[in-house]
Amino acid sequence: MVAVTHCQTARLAQESPEPSAFVFCAVQWDRAAQHWGVLLGTGENFARLFEKAYGYEPSSVSAQAAAAVYVFADAFARAQSLEPEKVRDAISATDLQTFLGPIKFDGQDRNIEKSLLLTQIIDGDYVLTAPSGWAEREPVIPRPAP
Repeated sequence: MVAVTHCQTARLAQESPEPSAFVFCAVQWDRAAQHWGVLLGTGENFARLFEKAYGYEPSSVSAQAAAAVYVFADAFARAQSLEPEKVRDAISATDLQTFLGPIKFDGQDRNIEKSLLLTQIIDGDYVLTAPSGWAEREPVIPRPAP
């Protein structure tokens, strides 16, 4: 079993289809995950909106960037100010449910609510395989012989 990060950003399945077959990829976001938020709805809804606007499928990085903008917008609204200390305090107090997953920071500015997802490259696609409650299919273990 092989697991790596940044598979989509590196275009692993597209650039090295045979060697990457059945590789597991840890991700922060996948369009099939069952998170939901008021602003953009589900991950699938975010992905469709992104594809319509930009003409390509969003990566985990794109989803995280969109969620970060949402966190800032929410913090500005709650702070009712652009003063750095008030905005910082508002960001620290963030507690949002989003298409990316829950966003809530601890005293060290880490999102303590976010879970990690696992995809597997199957037939050239990144397929959500964990957590099991959201999996699109069971993981393929062991890797089939070529």
